Amino acid sequence: MIAGYSAHIAAVLFVASLVLMLAAPLGYRLRLWSAVTALTKVVALGLVLAALAVVGAIVSLATGGWEVGPGTTIMLVAIIVIGGVAVLLPVRAKAIAEKAPIRDITTDVGNPPALRALLALRQAAGADGAYPGAATAAIQHANYPDLAPLRLVMPPANAFARALTAANAMGWTVVDDDATQGRIEAYDRTLWFGFTDDIVIRLTPEQSDTRVDLRSVSRVGISDLGKNAKRIRAYMVKLKRPPR
Repeated sequence: MIAGYSAHIAAVLFVASLVLMLAAPLGYRLRLWSAVTALTKVVALGLVLAALAVVGAIVSLATGGWEVGPGTTIMLVAIIVIGGVAVLLPVRAKAIAEKAPIRDITTDVGNPPALRALLALRQAAGADGAYPGAATAAIQHANYPDLAPLRLVMPPANAFARALTAANAMGWTVVDDDATQGRIEAYDRTLWFGFTDDIVIRLTPEQSDTRVDLRSVSRVGISDLGKNAKRIRAYMVKLKRPPR
């Protein structure tokens, strides 16, 4: 009896946790609540329910739940595996956030590309375009030492065309592109929550070649969990490849 009761409770808690995990990003996208509420309340409650579901599934299996039938056994094992992963992911995210509590990443910390066309959108979201400074640069260097400008062996006009093509190929929304100033501004949204990250690409002539710098900065949050650095790396790889 304990096994069956525990299995039922575990299933209910697991479904409730899934509903909350889906509701968190949906509510944020619909502007029903803020990013802070979505993450610290809705998701947090979902994780608590997932943890309780895992405990219930373990209790059920330990008290003979596997004897109910193969379907119940598979369900309980799935709850333990999926619920366990769901609970561990925030632990990993917390470790990353504590190690790199920054959200503004650039290939040129000494002279970061400036945000201009995106400033109004950032200000509307309660953010600005100023680079945080030396402390952020030091944390970036410690965690992402590989990030650096890219030198394209081609004149600025050709480099700009390739840079714009690569930005579009990344799926970014380009809001401004100025070939005369060598600047492209765009934004990207994260898959799950739809958080907006702003991007500015700067092209600088260097003799007959072109230097490309990139800055990617999140509009909300304290840590980007490495997303902006990952975006810069992906763009640079795409930029190195000749367009098909």
